[in-house]
Amino acid sequence: MAGYATLRNPCTQAVEVAEVSGADFGMAMIHATTVENGMSRMRAMGALTIPAKGEAVLAPGGSHIMLMDPKRELHVGDKVRLALKLSDGRMLSADFVVRRE
Repeated sequence: MAGYATLRNPCTQAVEVAEVSGADFGMAMIHATTVENGMSRMRAMGALTIPAKGEAVLAPGGSHIMLMDPKRELHVGDKVRLALKLSDGRMLSADFVVRRE
């Protein structure tokens, strides 16, 4: 499963999302999809930088939140809460609605 969103940073300094977690998943990581030698590959990014007064788009075929080891059966319309830990230690959370892509 994957999480997609637009993350906006209204601050005057860039911020980094260092970790992602959620009670409904055994593991959540920020990944990027790249094409190498004509093959699509997903790789862990480590951190995601959101520029000052800017945004980071998490979308199919690009950066996304990889959601692994679901703890419960999820259905279209269900909500899951993900926690985003910034590199400065702040925690933010957001609800994601389960959709079929």
